[in-house]
Amino acid sequence: MRSGEGNMPFLYVINVSKKDSHKFAEITGFEGSVRELVVPDRIDGYVVEAIGNHAFSGRDDIESVVLPNTIKTLYGFAFHNCRKLRKISLFDSIDDYYDGVCRQCDSLSDIEIRIERNWYEVIRNFLADNDKTLRFLIKRDEYTSCLVFPEYVYDFSENTMARTIQFSIGGSGMIYRECVDRKNVNYREYDKLFEKAVIDGNAVSEDIAIGRVLFPYELAEGYKEKYESFIKKNGKSIVERLIKNIESSGENAALDADEVSPMNLIKKLIAFLDDEAMDHAIKLASEKGLTLLSAVLIGSKKPPVASVSRFEF
Repeated sequence: MRSGEGNMPFLYVINVSKKDSHKFAEITGFEGSVRELVVPDRIDGYVVEAIGNHAFSGRDDIESVVLPNTIKTLYGFAFHNCRKLRKISLFDSIDDYYDGVCRQCDSLSDIEIRIERNWYEVIRNFLADNDKTLRFLIKRDEYTSCLVFPEYVYDFSENTMARTIQFSIGGSGMIYRECVDRKNVNYREYDKLFEKAVIDGNAVSEDIAIGRVLFPYELAEGYKEKYESFIKKNGKSIVERLIKNIESSGENAALDADEVSPMNLIKKLIAFLDDEAMDHAIKLASEKGLTLLSAVLIGSKKPPVASVSRFEF
């Protein structure tokens, strides 16, 4: 069926719940091109509770997805192979997450989740479904946390003499993923793993440190100091990456309300950068013609302390 409501060319079917026989809508597709896919909570009077098998699989236009808190089921390969998909926003309302929902979504980097019923299983599902680096912005009424989970790779090798296949796991991503269970995130264990992430490389370790410092939920003092020191030490590298991202997305695009957009991150990080990193950032922004960013950086730079001369009479 096709939605008859306004400008919402969603395709859907009506299902009957096996539990209580109520009827609900399952989205099966979308007609036409769409960059920002916002799924409604109701369609033609029916509550939308599911995204169907392969509903948006293989699309090359979708860049972001927003799901309502009525969604209970994500069926297999719902967003499989959406190469441009960068961000998914949803709630912890998901009870059933089937295989391959976001598999081969090579650009997927951000998941924003609103926690309403203390259910973290959907985070585990995304982490199990995708071995790439993923950043989660976890929102509750009383706090927001930002956790980056590094990638990992399986390495298989055949031992011909022993007639066995041996495998190993490279990268810290797997052990980071073990910090999440169905009803909780073990923040202390997450922070303990930072030294392992540093081995993986600067970019992912920088993003982990940035997320914990700017959104310090359950951040112990000792780890706070460690993360802040790491940011200060790698300040030039951090601003180079963020400014490169601002340049590639366009300065106007960086003005959105996304709390972890490159522009918002660099503004929040100013308090943790030393003079060398700030001067480097100002120089880069000026060279790339990023006038808005230049104004923000220059306006935030600490003025030099004026020397006071004493005159005696």
